[in-house]
Amino acid sequence: MPDIDPAALSRPSLTSTTPILPPKSLSIVPPSAPKISKSNHVPPRIDLEPLYTALKAAVGENWATYKEAVSLFVMGQYNQAELSAKIDWFLTVPGTDTEHLHNQLVAAIYGNVTREMPDLGVAAWVSANDKPTPGAGAKPITGDAAEQRLKAEVMSLPNRDRRRLKDLKLESDGPDPYTTLLSKSRHPLPTKYTHN
Repeated sequence: MPDIDPAALSRPSLTSTTPILPPKSLSIVPPSAPKISKSNHVPPRIDLEPLYTALKAAVGENWATYKEAVSLFVMGQYNQAELSAKIDWFLTVPGTDTEHLHNQLVAAIYGNVTREMPDLGVAAWVSANDKPTPGAGAKPITGDAAEQRLKAEVMSLPNRDRRRLKDLKLESDGPDPYTTLLSKSRHPLPTKYTHN
């Protein structure tokens, strides 16, 4: 084995000289705030359709129960224990990825909160029985235009149907029994005097 020279392993002497700087002057720039590039770029929305359809297929016949329970949970009518009691029995089945699909959908919905608003209207992937009726969210028509439209619809009916509508209106002109009952309960009852 070769001999190791201990002097080669020791530290160099600490008596080093001060380093000599080049003749250039150094310009010191004070630290500034980091530049933040203001960009109006907002990441695109996460496409929920594949997540929704995969979860709906995995949940299968329990979709109505799942949908109702999650809706009630989001609206605050169920707490976490109640939600778990309703959906855990079919959501956390070993050997399936149903729970993972549920978590992906919830995380994607949560992620979309910080992104651009979607186009107004019902999403294309919402099933037909989940879509609202066309006139349900529409602003009610008022004024002369509504009266003209109604008049045109009524006048397009046959005479027989118009007479039946007119008779229905005449029959309903009598006092409403519920209104009468409520108005009687609002009037104070007469006081009864007893003679001594």
